[in-house]
Amino acid sequence: MVRANHPSDRIVAEIAWLYYIKGLNQAEIAKRMTLSRPTVITYLRLARERQIVGVKISGLHFRINDLADALCGTFGLKSAYVVPEAETTLETAYQVCEAGAQFLPDFVAPGDMLGVSWGQTVSFVSERVPWWPVQGLVVRQLIGSLANPLLPTCESCTTEIARRLSAQCINLNAPAVCSDAELAARLRAEPIIAQQLDRLRDCNKAIYSLSPCTFDTHVVQFNLATETDISDYRAKGAVGIVAGRFIDPEGAPVLGDLDQRMIGTDQESLRAMEGLLVVTGLPKLEATRAALRGGYVDHVVLDTALAEELTRARTA
Repeated sequence: MVRANHPSDRIVAEIAWLYYIKGLNQAEIAKRMTLSRPTVITYLRLARERQIVGVKISGLHFRINDLADALCGTFGLKSAYVVPEAETTLETAYQVCEAGAQFLPDFVAPGDMLGVSWGQTVSFVSERVPWWPVQGLVVRQLIGSLANPLLPTCESCTTEIARRLSAQCINLNAPAVCSDAELAARLRAEPIIAQQLDRLRDCNKAIYSLSPCTFDTHVVQFNLATETDISDYRAKGAVGIVAGRFIDPEGAPVLGDLDQRMIGTDQESLRAMEGLLVVTGLPKLEATRAALRGGYVDHVVLDTALAEELTRARTA
């Protein structure tokens, strides 16, 4: 008789094998293993908690055909996943992030190098990625670090995604933004940092979200930019921010003082990567359209309302 309170990984794995692979139901497993049905249920829960079993929902579950097909046709995407609206804006955001997290293990392949951005959306995604090992995967931080470890930084998002996909994690050992351009230039010239920045160009895939170029954007909230910086970029035509970089309505780079002080990937490198964009909310409409037009996105996960506006204004 197996002790139910502290079962070994071996017995938990055996129960999981019978249930998920052999297709036996809980009652059949209980009879075969001389266990109670509640004990079998407990062991199946432990199989997930101990990462013996990984559960991943098929991305097709989140695909609404008409809207997804329209997005792919309009913007030349490889795939689009449209998530129905929930009762609240926050719940919709959570569901979009859940869909992005479930798609991520399908997005990457063995041997890929995945670049990871930062922000609340990417953080929500990272916390929901299923435990799903991808052999030979390397995960890299696309922009430097923030001082406050409690914020959804690029470093924390990168680390969590790598942990859940059993990937090698490589953080960028530099600040995201320096106080002046000269200091940033000296840091970028340091051999260790220069090598890390150079290796970012080896990322063949990337996951990120974006924000509008407004005064309440996350780059202002995280003290990476000031409202004066935002005013300057807006005056130059910026409408969106992708991985800390500014773009105009067609997705072209908009450059300014902040770019000289930032340490991380740039717009050209981002466009060279196969991009997965996870985004939600109508306030991000213009920025999302700009990123799609600019060629930063190959796969998108978004909410229905945003998808409808993007396809309705396809000639805008």
